[in-house]
Amino acid sequence: MEQKPEQPTPGGRRLHKDDTPGRERLLDTAILLFSDRGIANTTIAQIAKEGKVTSAMVHYWFETREKLYDAVVEERLGPLIQAIWEPADIEHESAIELIRGLLTRMFEVTDVAPWVPSLWLREIVQVGGLLRERLLRRIPRDRSNAFRQKIVEAQSRGEVNPEIEPTLLFTSMLAQVMLPQATTSCVWHEDNTTMSLGREQIRRHAVALLMRGLAGPAIRPEELNGGRK
Repeated sequence: MEQKPEQPTPGGRRLHKDDTPGRERLLDTAILLFSDRGIANTTIAQIAKEGKVTSAMVHYWFETREKLYDAVVEERLGPLIQAIWEPADIEHESAIELIRGLLTRMFEVTDVAPWVPSLWLREIVQVGGLLRERLLRRIPRDRSNAFRQKIVEAQSRGEVNPEIEPTLLFTSMLAQVMLPQATTSCVWHEDNTTMSLGREQIRRHAVALLMRGLAGPAIRPEELNGGRK
């Protein structure tokens, strides 16, 4: 089979196979800038400078800003959404087990991708965020709907607090994970000074707050503690 010639870059240099990691690094560079400054405040020139390439190379790899945003969602955020939802055994896990598992994986995602909370706050949760609509299209609607139905059924059995709104539960869980991490340096203490909270402190707080608040009258204490008495 005839081998295709290597594709030339805008600067005349040939793009080799070993240039692919360069694209990946540049995508990661763009994400860090987006999470730190916001997409609207980040220029292609800034991405190029931080990534130690020319602006022409940014355009070569991603063509347009819109395609760069697509790559952020498809190649970085999409797999993280899958990592949260795919392990969930909605049919066989109890509602409490399901909630705990989702919550645990949300924190695991922020461990491996610590830029997620800030990007979530800047570009996803806000109306008008430049990644919002792209990300919403990646939400697994079937699993999301099954999760809500699972909560409704658990409420009917007294396993989940009946005051909980099933439609808001996943969003509330996500907010408990993301918001404190995105704003950790802005958390105010009683003496009016800011304090920095570690991810483990935030995790313990979120788990305690959510799991205790979710408990219905029929749930046993060890079920809230992941089986520990």
